[in-house]
Amino acid sequence: MNAIQITEPVYNQKQMSLTVLPEGHMYKEKIRSGQPFLYREGGISSMVMELRMKDDVGGLSLNRALQKTLLRYPYFTHRMIRKEGDFYLVKNPLPFIAVESAQLRPLGGPQTNHHLIDVTYDKKVIFISFHHGLCDGRGIMPFVRTLIYYYCTEKYGRQFEVQGVRLNGEPLLPGETKEPFHFDNLKADRAGMPEIRKNGFALPDSVGSVGENRFYRCEIKISREDFVKFAKENNGTPAVTAALLLAKAINNLYPEEEQPVMCNLASDLRKGIDLENTFKNCVGSVSFPYTKKLDKMPLSGQAASFREAVADHKKTDNLRKEIIKNAFICDKLDEMHSYKEKKEWIAFFNHLISNTFLLSYVGPLNLGECEACMESVHMYGSGTPGLSLQMMSAGEYITLNVMQSFQTDKYIRAFAKVLTETGVDYSLSGLFEFSTPRDSLCLQSDRR
Repeated sequence: MNAIQITEPVYNQKQMSLTVLPEGHMYKEKIRSGQPFLYREGGISSMVMELRMKDDVGGLSLNRALQKTLLRYPYFTHRMIRKEGDFYLVKNPLPFIAVESAQLRPLGGPQTNHHLIDVTYDKKVIFISFHHGLCDGRGIMPFVRTLIYYYCTEKYGRQFEVQGVRLNGEPLLPGETKEPFHFDNLKADRAGMPEIRKNGFALPDSVGSVGENRFYRCEIKISREDFVKFAKENNGTPAVTAALLLAKAINNLYPEEEQPVMCNLASDLRKGIDLENTFKNCVGSVSFPYTKKLDKMPLSGQAASFREAVADHKKTDNLRKEIIKNAFICDKLDEMHSYKEKKEWIAFFNHLISNTFLLSYVGPLNLGECEACMESVHMYGSGTPGLSLQMMSAGEYITLNVMQSFQTDKYIRAFAKVLTETGVDYSLSGLFEFSTPRDSLCLQSDRR
């Protein structure tokens, strides 16, 4: 595969200099924080944000909006090139077009003109697929907000009131393209190999599904007004409240289990190094044990304990420790020079299960008047062993996409029973098998 000559300015920080290879081809930036997502067996599955609109999607309006949006986010038009085991972001001059399709497409290959983000639409739905090696959920959110803002203005021919949306013509924010896992004065190797915590109750269905590579999903739509009110009344945030309700449901299924149900809440680490605006991967997690003693407490007491644990986790020093652990993995990969060596070293991620479950919530879309044009928003991706939930909020609904690597719906039914007891209004889909495409990056040639 031919490399692409880079002539545009470098957007990232001074530490990440250009690398000139022997052939004379200039590569823009070596991937660092996204490395754990680039060496998976068979590629890694796309993450997808699905925006369900109230009216049929206009393809012309969507493409006009997309072109305006890409001018604001030039770093999302790049492709990845693999060279001797390393991946680099380089300029991609090929067209980036939103196409009408009910099928999701593999990222990074010819079907998407080698782009790492794909925008497709079908009837009333807009799909935005993104590669986790490029960015995380927090990193893609500003792009999504800008795209939907421009789409609504194009389709409906008027301005919409939306606070804080990033617009074409505005400069990049401080640190927007900066690498979070790179340090000048702090050696990541002091942290040692990050501890993979296995304590807590392991769902027998999760353990039994290792290696099966089949994934299932269920959608839960909850009245945002009802759930936010319920959470506040019980001293919780929406994410903490959802995690505690699921923990209670699992505890109800296994009343004799001595190990606590572990709630793993995805955590944004950006504040720990004052890089609130970076689009790159900067995610950790905070674990909270749901014990038998805690189960006897009222929900308000449980939420207070969980929020205290979250607040402690979010202290700058603690966030920085988590970042150093992530940087250590990047350092270890940087010491290796072949794709095969890195792939073998990172293989433990392929079957890594978070006991007991993982919940991720990147926050509300906050799209102001544009949300009147939306029915709901969902996020999901296949390929993660165990039980995980992706939580989103827009329009009238908070949505939970329950994803699992096993077929039983007993955890969903138990969760639905607990939700019913809260009195909040919700709807529940059936459990269905699903798959988001694996990337095409592994098909690229490599010297070693």
